[in-house]
Amino acid sequence: MALDQEEFFVYVFKIVQIMIVAIITSTVFSITELRSRNEDDGAVYIGTPLFGMICNMFNGFAELSLTIQRLPIFYKHRDLLFHPPWAFTLPNFLLRIPISTLESIVWMVITYHTIGFSHEPSM
Repeated sequence: MALDQEEFFVYVFKIVQIMIVAIITSTVFSITELRSRNEDDGAVYIGTPLFGMICNMFNGFAELSLTIQRLPIFYKHRDLLFHPPWAFTLPNFLLRIPISTLESIVWMVITYHTIGFSHEPSM
């Protein structure tokens, strides 16, 4: 499955967008030393992964227009009983896994050390 120019633009845009948001997040949550004295310090460390998950989750809305463009073909195939709906959605879902993994890796590489998470699994 070759990417057309519109899909390529969407994926490049999503990667650049996640990089910019990660840099902004790194400056907002920049912590030079790991502090774990009270509940407020814990709230900061819970807030950063939560914000990261929300950003990565809603970053997929850029692909929504691509999905909407494919709906007429999906409905036509469904109405003519060419194949069941899961046969259309499963490959689409599986082919999106590598780009989602790449986005998560870009986010982690930019934010992990600048936010100040521990390098060891124990404190």
